[in-house]
Amino acid sequence: MAFAANVNGFKLGCRLVLFVDGTHLSGSYQGTMLAACMLDTNNHLFNFAYTIVCGEKIEEWVWFLEMIAQCLGGLKPVIMPDRQPTILPAVAQVFGKEYHSYCL
Repeated sequence: MAFAANVNGFKLGCRLVLFVDGTHLSGSYQGTMLAACMLDTNNHLFNFAYTIVCGEKIEEWVWFLEMIAQCLGGLKPVIMPDRQPTILPAVAQVFGKEYHSYCL
């Protein structure tokens, strides 16, 4: 889910760095929430997109990143994930290896 206001806000006033991560859901709802956010020009977090998937698998990350790439319309941000092994091949497949960085 990416709201049009968030997509336009990113294109108009955010840095081209996209932070992505996943978190496991517990309780009666199982699965994983994948989220993408960035920093605006005032260094505040700016939510971009999120989704609920079955698990943190390469196929799920590829799908999520492809949806983000469609929303960005050709812009290629630097993707900054943690060192989760399922994110790395998905970023390389969708955006290429040159658009990848690590979060410390």
